[in-house]
Amino acid sequence: MNDIDLKVKKLHIDENSEYRIRRGLPWIFDKYCHFDTTPDNGDVVAIYGKRNKCIAIGLYDAYSPIRVRILGSKCTFNQAYMYDKFRAAIEYLSKQGIASNDTTGVRLLSGESQGLPGIVIDAYAGTWVVKVYSAIWLNYIDSFLQMLIDVIGLDDDITRKAYVVPLRRIVLRFGRECRAIYEAAGYREGQLLGSNDDTPYADFMENGMHLRAQVFRGQKTGFFLDQRQNRQIVRSLSAGKKVLDICCYSGGFSLAAAKGGAKSVWSLDGDKHALDLVAEHFRINADDKAVASCESILEKCDMYEWLERAKSHRMAFDLVIADPPSFASSQAQIPTAERAYMRLFAAAADCLAPGGQILCCSCSSHIGAEKFREIVQRALKHRTREAIDYTGLPADHVASFAEARYLKAWLLTIK
Repeated sequence: MNDIDLKVKKLHIDENSEYRIRRGLPWIFDKYCHFDTTPDNGDVVAIYGKRNKCIAIGLYDAYSPIRVRILGSKCTFNQAYMYDKFRAAIEYLSKQGIASNDTTGVRLLSGESQGLPGIVIDAYAGTWVVKVYSAIWLNYIDSFLQMLIDVIGLDDDITRKAYVVPLRRIVLRFGRECRAIYEAAGYREGQLLGSNDDTPYADFMENGMHLRAQVFRGQKTGFFLDQRQNRQIVRSLSAGKKVLDICCYSGGFSLAAAKGGAKSVWSLDGDKHALDLVAEHFRINADDKAVASCESILEKCDMYEWLERAKSHRMAFDLVIADPPSFASSQAQIPTAERAYMRLFAAAADCLAPGGQILCCSCSSHIGAEKFREIVQRALKHRTREAIDYTGLPADHVASFAEARYLKAWLLTIK
């Protein structure tokens, strides 16, 4: 690989911005960026604090309100930097001991939290999905992808422990915010590298469950690996129970409940394609006696209308999973999101049998853990017998700053 051609621009920031950076925030927003000469997209930015000393290095994004994404406090940005950060992520994952023959779906790289901002990589067995969320990589993406392709065939103790199944193909994807920019430069959503295998899904394992990621078009990178721990919790609670999975998407929670011995599982979603994926997950796990004996009911519906009908018909479930999509994609949407969460959780709890349990989840980074706790408490006030906080991400989802710790979950037992 050829070395990267760099242009470096200086950015002087105020004390408040310096404080936030020193506290771990890896972003500088446009309103705090004042350059003598505006950088070009992808330029390296040297960030200077109040004592006129360089405190961090970042990359400039000309297309996003997040104008600078920080690489590190002291670093030289080149191909060696990219390799070293990626290798460090693999070494970290190897030490966690998550991957095994029973679990072959893991996160390899967590963007800002591991020194490569705006890039997430998930491994689904031998398929890696690289998702780019920022235009800062436009000038460097070829070098980064070539580095990954060079990993194909790499086989040592660290990589074997980290992701078990050797890399076989790479799927390149982009966040909505920057997709058009990369497509204009000749890249395409779902671009395949390192292989001609265009199978639209990747089969992998999670704690003995056979799962299927929609790697070319599914949400996030094709599956929600971040809910691995909560799926295990649901599995442990489901034996002999009637379970309701609201906003089921491809049915990870539904399948976990069936695998755990649920008597029946109702899976709700407004998207027929999602329900087709649930049915497929049950089909590919049909050799499991617990899954085969579980009654699976799929319902395409508006979740609020369905819950209202269920309440009027006095349907009662022993366990409910309420894992909606993000209700708040910006700060301005927080009040509306609070009302939506409260409405959903209260309606879902109305369908619980006495002593039943509900898992309330939020994936919005704009609603912090304390705020979410308040929302859940307000929604289920005077009805909760016990509440257990499962806030947090699995160890392979590294989160070094508050905004990266987006996943929250509470398990509540209703009186």
